[in-house]
Order: sequence, then structure tokens, then C-alpha cells
Amino acid sequence: MSLRSDHVKQLEDMGFSSQHAHRALTATHDCGTEAALGWLVENAAKLDQESDEQQHNIVSQPSEGPSTGVSSQPDPSTTVSGTPAVLGVPSALTVLHPDGSAEPCRMVGLDCKAVLVVNSTLKMSSGKIAAQCAHAAVGLYKNMYINGVPWLASWEEDGEKTVVLKSEGPDLQTLETKAESLLLPTFLVEDAGRTEIAPGSLTVLGIAGPNAMVNEVTGSLRTLQ
Repeated sequence: MSLRSDHVKQLEDMGFSSQHAHRALTATHDCGTEAALGWLVENAAKLDQESDEQQHNIVSQPSEGPSTGVSSQPDPSTTVSGTPAVLGVPSALTVLHPDGSAEPCRMVGLDCKAVLVVNSTLKMSSGKIAAQCAHAAVGLYKNMYINGVPWLASWEEDGEKTVVLKSEGPDLQTLETKAESLLLPTFLVEDAGRTEIAPGSLTVLGIAGPNAMVNEVTGSLRTLQ
């Protein structure tokens, strides 16, 4: 059993779902059960609200209609258009087997990129922005690696194309929600508040995926100068 699996098991034994355990560990950069537990406690209200909204969506849809509950750490039971969700892969590119299992189809020559969206309303110094972008890049990569995003190796071989943008209008959480609805890997940095800005400030959002899909989320944003 891997170290993360051990932490997930401990959190599950405390009554948390596997999905929330993975989300907490990613948010705390895999710093262990104690840090993840603290994150879960601090975000309990938000997680409960999301669960209620997902349940409402499932109940309100026809029995044969599509389910809409999707997160950056997809549960195996989560479906989009009736097909098990695979992080980083739109449902149209997912092959469903007779036994109910799913896998991404081959995506040869797919152009992918990572985008780091900086919250420019915080007026961070260049050094602070660089540090926050580094946090976002590492967290995003770990999210893709842990979830086995099928085009990760191809993105690495193509030079790990990464673009830094700024968000002055749409808030980072809105952009994150839209990206997650497209099954794109994300990572949102929440600052500890030790320098320059207030604790809990959302500084940088990382998003990765096929160019066209990422552009659906960030296409209107300008490059950070």
C-alpha cells in the first residue's frame, strides 16, 4: 500500500469518503493525515454543500439522463453522459467496456498545455507570484500523476507547454468549477498568509488539458506581463 493510500484509509476509517480524502490530501500537498484532516474540518460546510448539490442534480434528472457530479478527484461511480468519468479525458474520448469498466481511447498527437491563472487583484510582488505559480504547477502535476491522466507523458515529451495568464474578472473558483465540469485536472492554491496577503487568499489556479478544452475556460484571459 502506498503512503497516500495509507492516509486515505485512515481518513476513511474516520468516516470521510475516498473522494474527499483524496481532495484533502491534494489540497495539503500530501503532508499527511493530520494536515488533510484539518483541511476537511475547515472545509466541511463547503463539502456538505457540494454533496447536497450533486445529490440534487442526480435526483432531479430522469433515470436514463446524464449525471453531472464531477470533481477533480473523480469517484469511479461518477458518470458523464452515462460513461464513467476519467480525469483529463472528455467522455467522448472514453471507451466503455461490456463489464462496465472504462478507459481513455488513444489520443495520438493531442496537443495539451497547462495554464496558470494568477489572481491579479491581489497585487502580489513578482517574487510572490513566482512562488505561488510554483505551488500551483507542482500541485497540478501531482494531481495528474496520481490520477493517471493518459496524456501526461505526451505533454512531458512535448516540452510541458505552460502559459501564465491573469484573471481580473472571473474569480478563480468560478474558473475551477468550469474546468472540473470538463474533466480537466486543476489545482487551486490557497495562501497561508505568512507574507504580503491575507490567509486563505486564492492566488493561482492551475488547469491542464487539450488546448481547445483549456481555451474554453481561459480563452478570454490575458497573458501576465
